Amino acid sequence: MLLTLGMLGWELCLLELLSGGFGVPASALAPRLARDAMLLFPLWLVALWSTRPEKPRDAAALSLCFLLLLLPVAAGRALVQRSQARPSSSEAAEGQAVSATTRTLEDEGRFLCATVNADVSAVSPEPANDSLVATAWTGMRDALLLQVPVLPLTLLLLRRRSRPAASEARAATPALGPLIFLGLLCGWSSDGGPPAPRVSSPLEREAACRPGAPVRTYSVAAISVDLPLNAHGDHQPQGLMYVLEERLPAVREQERRPWPERTAPGLHGEPIQPLVLRANLGECLLLHFTNRLATGPAALRIEGLPATVRGRGPEGGFVPGTAVPPGQGLTYVLSLPESAEAEGTYLLHDSEEGGAREARGLFGALVLEPAGAVYSDASTGEPLRHGAGWEALIDVPTGEHFRELVLLYHALGPPEAADVRTASGAPLPVLDEMAGPFRTGAFGVNYRSEPRFDREELLPEEHEQRPASRRGLATPALRSYLGEPVRLRIAHAGSAEFHVHHLHGGNERRGGGEPPRLLSPGRGQTLRLGKPGDFPRAPGSFLVHCHVPNHFTGGEWLEWHVFSARQPGLAPLPSPR
Repeated sequence: MLLTLGMLGWELCLLELLSGGFGVPASALAPRLARDAMLLFPLWLVALWSTRPEKPRDAAALSLCFLLLLLPVAAGRALVQRSQARPSSSEAAEGQAVSATTRTLEDEGRFLCATVNADVSAVSPEPANDSLVATAWTGMRDALLLQVPVLPLTLLLLRRRSRPAASEARAATPALGPLIFLGLLCGWSSDGGPPAPRVSSPLEREAACRPGAPVRTYSVAAISVDLPLNAHGDHQPQGLMYVLEERLPAVREQERRPWPERTAPGLHGEPIQPLVLRANLGECLLLHFTNRLATGPAALRIEGLPATVRGRGPEGGFVPGTAVPPGQGLTYVLSLPESAEAEGTYLLHDSEEGGAREARGLFGALVLEPAGAVYSDASTGEPLRHGAGWEALIDVPTGEHFRELVLLYHALGPPEAADVRTASGAPLPVLDEMAGPFRTGAFGVNYRSEPRFDREELLPEEHEQRPASRRGLATPALRSYLGEPVRLRIAHAGSAEFHVHHLHGGNERRGGGEPPRLLSPGRGQTLRLGKPGDFPRAPGSFLVHCHVPNHFTGGEWLEWHVFSARQPGLAPLPSPR
């Protein structure tokens, strides 16, 4: 019993050291400790029965026996937790925001043996995936942390056991210490009543959000990825991206596909795409950010929105835009504005000077939707589980429904810096046109690029190897039905070069199409289209591109398909109220 109490006390010390402090009610902490005691106590019984220690010199054997018992048990517990931690689809109460990505563990339980899990972002280096092996290893790693006090505890108790019997009663008196210590800690912040409603963690309780504001949470990581550009096999091998934590295994799976299968026409539902998050006006937005790059710092900056940043660092905290080293994380807390004028697109990007990491893909977008909006999948019409993606159907309780399409124009750098390669690893060619030299494939939309040059002349082998069936455009295919409201969100991401969004509508001299839109670095615009009398006025396919000549030739172009009849894989907007 004393050994078990000593281990629970050590877990509480780990909780204090690794999770940022207490403030945890007994109603949340005590059940977890009780589950751990039920796990540890029988292990100690087996270890004591196996070694039958009598003298202090037996402490090493007892410690080793306990460790050998604990490792498989902790690994098995981690696998059980992994299966139980999968996010489940649940409906929120009316008027409440849904957590966009379910956090699998509460912070106060994160380092207790009973809640080991593969996602221990505050102490773990970048996890390559969410495999069974990685999860089991996380459980064993936490077991090694728990093993630290075992030898000192066993030495202390065996030394006292070896004393004369007359002193045993006096020696047992200090054993009340762990009981008193445990009781005080379990009573921390407890008033004896039911637990108060919580947001998600002590970090959120400290946030400067409006009282009663709905809370929306995303868990985001910065990762390295081989970014595919098109079906030709062009790619950016040293790419970077932001990704939802729960989507990381899907990204790695797409990254392992053979080149002909790594992209699909239209960019519908592929895991490797820029991170586009959504939140509603007036909500409290929590972005849990983790740097999962192998080397180098990373940050998550929200351009144009103030944020409070919480985290543990050398000076006890962070300021907005501060980068964190690999394996560490922090939480951005944003009290989103309530004014309807704040609706629109805000760039997510790294804080690095010069934008080299942004040019490699470390950017995304946060779209602020009307208050109370509900998001649906543009392909199926089902609720949008992650709350993320470049296309969605937006249901506004007090307004009209609309289809939302998000385009992020970006440049991968000047010709001497843009690391854009063919499937064979050769650099894509440099062309010199009216605006100067540029590397083909160095300009894209939503991580995809369709450079326009003579591949048969410059890359004959590459052209012959590519299957003809895979020649559909990999850039985003905009889709809508004639007459439905569309909000096209366009934004500038990446380098300091300007982009000019232009939508062609057939005969430009007769007023088809839209005027060009200049995009400044880091800025976004919303174009409201689709209503009767607006563009498009008829079904068909229309060209969308960057009006800068080199950008168009370099890969920044796509198509918008407007349909008059129901199409498979394209959900219509709900009927107007």
